[in-house]
Amino acid sequence: MQDLCLIDKEAFDTGAWSEHNFERVLPGKFELSRVAFHKRKPVGYLVASRYDRSRAHIHRLAVLFSFKRKGIGVKLCRSFENDCLRQGIAEITLESTNDRYEANSFYERVGFETISGLELKEYTKRREKTSDVERYSGLSSQGAVLVYRKRLAQSQENPS
Repeated sequence: MQDLCLIDKEAFDTGAWSEHNFERVLPGKFELSRVAFHKRKPVGYLVASRYDRSRAHIHRLAVLFSFKRKGIGVKLCRSFENDCLRQGIAEITLESTNDRYEANSFYERVGFETISGLELKEYTKRREKTSDVERYSGLSSQGAVLVYRKRLAQSQENPS
């Protein structure tokens, strides 16, 4: 667990998770989450959970800086997506902030698209985040939250 916290600290600095965040139980979290290893040491991870029958949410995705741009993030995402497809999950969401340029570019490269308008309003309501509406509409001094979505198609399933 300590290794994951160190990766998280490198990726998110002051917003890093504690061990408690990693250990928190959520529906499907331990079945859907994954860790990438190099020489038996964690170098990246994806933490996700299922929030209804056909939707999953990525809570955290990080790769050690020294292992970035080596395909680890893509492999974590593809493996996760294939598990989602096998479990009948058709949609994946994740949240980021507008100042995470490298991460946002990565999400778009692997097929995620930002949502807005009525879709964003439905998302915040479904995820019970209506009290944070200013952040989701970009009106917050804390920075705007971007919500990304990827719809999965059965034909997309390829072994990685």
